Amino acid sequence: MPARSEAMSSLDALGAVLDPAAIVTDPQAMAPHLTDWRGKHQGAALALLRPRSVEEVSAILRWATATRTPVVPQGGNTGLSGGATPDASCEAVVLSLARLNRIRTVDTEGDTLTAEAGCILADVQQAAAAKDRLFPLSLGSEGSCQIGGVVSTNAGGINVIRYGTTRDLVLGLEYVRADGAVIEGLKPLRKDNAGYALRELVIGSEGTLAVVTAATFRLFPRPRVSATALCGLDSPSAALKLLSVLKQSAGERISSFELMCDAEMGLTLDLVPGTAFPLQRRHSWYVFIELADSDPSGRVGELLTETLGTALDENMLQDAAIAQSEAQAKAIWHLRFAVAEANRRAGLIISHDTSVATADVPAFIVAVEAMAADRFPEARTLFVGHVGDGNIHVVVLFPRETPPERAVDLGLAVNEQVFAIISAFGGSITAEHGIGRSLTGALTLHAQPEALELMRAVKQAFDPLGILNPGAVLARR
Repeated sequence: MPARSEAMSSLDALGAVLDPAAIVTDPQAMAPHLTDWRGKHQGAALALLRPRSVEEVSAILRWATATRTPVVPQGGNTGLSGGATPDASCEAVVLSLARLNRIRTVDTEGDTLTAEAGCILADVQQAAAAKDRLFPLSLGSEGSCQIGGVVSTNAGGINVIRYGTTRDLVLGLEYVRADGAVIEGLKPLRKDNAGYALRELVIGSEGTLAVVTAATFRLFPRPRVSATALCGLDSPSAALKLLSVLKQSAGERISSFELMCDAEMGLTLDLVPGTAFPLQRRHSWYVFIELADSDPSGRVGELLTETLGTALDENMLQDAAIAQSEAQAKAIWHLRFAVAEANRRAGLIISHDTSVATADVPAFIVAVEAMAADRFPEARTLFVGHVGDGNIHVVVLFPRETPPERAVDLGLAVNEQVFAIISAFGGSITAEHGIGRSLTGALTLHAQPEALELMRAVKQAFDPLGILNPGAVLARR
């Protein structure tokens, strides 16, 4: 890589193709882009670059290739694995896509929408709704996360059980290679077998293969009726029994089915303002349910009431609160979406984004609880996640008085134990947050060596100089 003085002077060459607001070197203005949302990763950078078009992204990457300057793409900076934070070497530039924020097209005949990488997820949802369509991706950070980051991490969220992950929603992709070449792949095609599916490699690659500049997504009929409930149960096994019954009665109308333990509920109620508990008493476990139907005569409210009534009679659940208004539904979902903020405020947490087969979720939780009680008795173990698709977030919370200098060693020790359990269940060490910089070592240990070599070969083909987000996903050799 070039010396810092050489790289800084070479930034002047970009001034000819970028507007003055596109090159930021003021330390105060750069500071928010040099740390992750949770404050666990802190880096340094030569500059923050803010292009406003795909042509300017191309120019930046041509410059980066010529100068061998590392580039760290960044969206809304809401990631939880450190993948959008530069390292401390101050050799890289941070490439913010925030100014590429146009909704290019909304096609109601083909049910597609094309959005640039800097579009806020909530704005994309609203653009679809304005055309009487649904863009179903929904995350706790949807008010600030950006489309480029959503695609680059293959984000999941609460509606995966019905609509799939981001990968299932993307029809076409526009991205820029490390050498500045623009791959114009925004075709809104439902079927396309012309060669290798390159976009599938870019989706979820966390900015290590290319820089996503726009995506074309599938849209769906907008729900006309919906029903939301919070239920109290005694175990994850009971939650899966309830899900099975609900699938029989509601089928594809199940949009969300989320699980949370009572300790996590308690943190959220205690630490996040504006949260309210709608049940009469606390329970060991909770599920959040949403049914939705695009048919305005769909009886989802009655259906949910009848199904939960039967489940109560058969002791599958202990209590349920069904929202009677949109405001009550939002209040219930606020409890679920506020979890990340509650955990951030709780103290020293070691969190995991794990997935196992849905049927294995109860046994997996039991195994993690037993391990934590044996190895980390001073800590509390919390669980929350998308039980309908097997994605459970494991959070190990240590007492506030735990010395900060123990954080690294505790993190390594907890990860080793949790990942060993994941391996025993044939699961994944990350379901939706990605590898980032946090889990590169774990990927090296847990990925099949032959698969890891294929990943390195793909990285070499897309980015032979290794300038795109170096140190993320694949550990440096």
